Amino acid sequence: MMPSSPRLLRTAGALWIFLTLIWLPFEDVATWMAVVLAGGGCLWLWWRSLSKPDSNRWLGVISGALLGIGTPLFAIFLMAVKSGLHGHGFADFTTRQIFGVLNLIPFTFVIGVVLGLSVFLLKRQ
Repeated sequence: MMPSSPRLLRTAGALWIFLTLIWLPFEDVATWMAVVLAGGGCLWLWWRSLSKPDSNRWLGVISGALLGIGTPLFAIFLMAVKSGLHGHGFADFTTRQIFGVLNLIPFTFVIGVVLGLSVFLLKRQ
């Protein structure tokens, strides 16, 4: 079903860290990259939890839903870290952008549940 190779998981995690470190120093105020990086990080965590041989089928549904909710929150954390590292007297992202990311929670929740249900159905076979 899902590749559970430790080497592949390490490579995906290293790629995520590399892309995040490339994104941090740029003076970019678009939220899409923070959301993509947060989604990639949450997907990696989810993939890692499901790659264990003793993982429960319902774990995929529950963790998918929780990580779906956590993706926008993690994106806001990444935005805060980026703003803090730049050291301006002002934040890189506006309040409107932060609330825009928070408004993604219902959509990412549904995506997480759908991914979790697909893993549930695939492990059922």
